[in-house]
This record gives sequence, C-alpha cells and structure tokens, in this order.
Amino acid sequence: MVKHRSLYFWKILKNRKGFTMTEVVVVLSLIGIMTAISVPSYFSWLPKHRLQTSVRQIYDDMQLAKIRAVKDNINAYITFSTVNGTYFVFLDDGAVDGTYNIGDTVLRNNATLENGVNITVANTCGFNNRGMSTTAGLRQVFLANPTGSMRIDVNTAGNISIVTL
Repeated sequence: MVKHRSLYFWKILKNRKGFTMTEVVVVLSLIGIMTAISVPSYFSWLPKHRLQTSVRQIYDDMQLAKIRAVKDNINAYITFSTVNGTYFVFLDDGAVDGTYNIGDTVLRNNATLENGVNITVANTCGFNNRGMSTTAGLRQVFLANPTGSMRIDVNTAGNISIVTL
C-alpha cells in the first residue's frame, strides 16, 4: 500500500502545469542582474561604434569615387562640410574644374554621419581616371565624437587608409 501511495504522489507532481511563484521570482531576478550588467557596457560601446560606422561610410564612398573615376574615365571628388557634418560625392563631368557645377553627376548627395559624430577637419579629395589622387600630398579627413577621433588618409597614389587616433 505504501508503494502505491508513493507512485500516486509522483503522478500528481508529473501532471502539474505552470510555474511556482518562487521559480518566477528567481528567473526574473536573474534577468534583472544580467540586464544591470550589460546595459552600461552597451551605452559605453555605442558612441565608439557610431564613430567607426561613420568612418567606414566615408571610406566606402571614397572607394566608390575612386572606382567610378576609373570606370567613367573622369575625375571624381568628395567634398565635406564641417558646418553641418555632411558630404557629397560627384563626377566632374560638366565644366572640369574640381568643384561641383550644374550638370555634374552626383553619386551621393548630402550624406550624413551617425549621431554625435562631427567632421572636424576635411580636405576635398579627388581621384583621376587612373585612381590616383588629383592633388599632390596627403589629404586627410578627421572625424570625432566624445569617445575619440579617427582619421582617413588619401595619399598621392590614391591609397585610402583609416587611422585611429
């Protein structure tokens, strides 16, 4: 008779559905602790990620200008505005003078950067039909936010590189 009663007890436990209040409180406490640990590190990581994303965006657009200059056999330029933090990329196929004129083909217009990222110093960068820089010497674009700053360099040979400062 005792064995029968103990089997009946396990059947009762086996047929129970749901969670006890203790189990729910333990799980919610663990989720709260993990959130308290991860949220501050996420917010300290986010500005650095935004800076890196903006630098990569400009780097990619410089590569686009370089490739299109070679493909279309014409000079391509990327000009920056440090006032509002925008830039645009164009092919100089109108009046070939290195500045944007009506009739030039625009590849990217008023491209904006991530929130909190500013263009501190920037030189107009251009590429000729051989993929080389249109100006002698090093052209640089500096981007900064509260977490730090990064730089994009374009040398005379047209090589583009990213430098963390």
